[in-house]
Amino acid sequence: MKRAAKKKRDVLQRQTVRKKKKGKRPALRFRMIWSVCKGCLKGAGALLALALISFSFLSVYHYLITSPYLKLEHVKIGGVEKELKRQLLEMANIDSRASLLDLNLGALKNRLEVHPWIRSVELERQFPHTLVIRVQKQEPRAILLSEGMYYLNRYGEPFKKVGPAEDGDFPLVTGLGEKGNWVKNGLEKVARVMEELRQERTPWSLADLAEIHIEDQNHFTLYFEHMDAGIRVSGKGIRKEIRELRRVVAHLARSGKIGKVRAIDFGYADGAVVSFRKG
Repeated sequence: MKRAAKKKRDVLQRQTVRKKKKGKRPALRFRMIWSVCKGCLKGAGALLALALISFSFLSVYHYLITSPYLKLEHVKIGGVEKELKRQLLEMANIDSRASLLDLNLGALKNRLEVHPWIRSVELERQFPHTLVIRVQKQEPRAILLSEGMYYLNRYGEPFKKVGPAEDGDFPLVTGLGEKGNWVKNGLEKVARVMEELRQERTPWSLADLAEIHIEDQNHFTLYFEHMDAGIRVSGKGIRKEIRELRRVVAHLARSGKIGKVRAIDFGYADGAVVSFRKG
């Protein structure tokens, strides 16, 4: 009897343990589901918060660009004369209802710099109502003869074809032709020569220059208004060569030979070589 009772108790205990184990599985599943739901709720909350922040920013931005407190009322253009200001305002094509904050300055800069007489433009918003346009205007220093006539600026950049009614009273730059891929470098050197001559005094200044003829990358022949002779220079030390030119010309004038000079060449290491016309 004792064995039977013990056996019965063992069976009952095993059944109780099984029931307890079976009871744990639903609880574990519930915790897993709750954990997943809680993560989803957190993610949804974060997305909702982000959406609210974005909406707030958009609302504030929309308010600002439609607000009369930031309406564009004044456009100030500096660096150019009245007629060019008028042309730039037309090219800007700014809506009279535009917001200063909403202006696309990059696109506006690109539109204005298309003008052939404009080298560069800087734009600045001055809140609450003013747009400032600072203009660097092209300044012609010479006229380049190369498949037409083009104004050349102080940097050696051709920027505009010379029109029939436009000013042609500038030194000519000739000899460019098809010089290969050093054209840009050659024009930059021409610009440096002109800048050096601009600092010289008459009669050997840029204002007295009639023509610069490009021989090659490093040699140029200068023709001045008052002298019917070519002055060949290297372009490396033009100020020194002009000082020597003054000395040589003074000597030739004293000797009565200045009218017979055909060319003065400073392309030699040991000094200038003067050639004379025959007869």
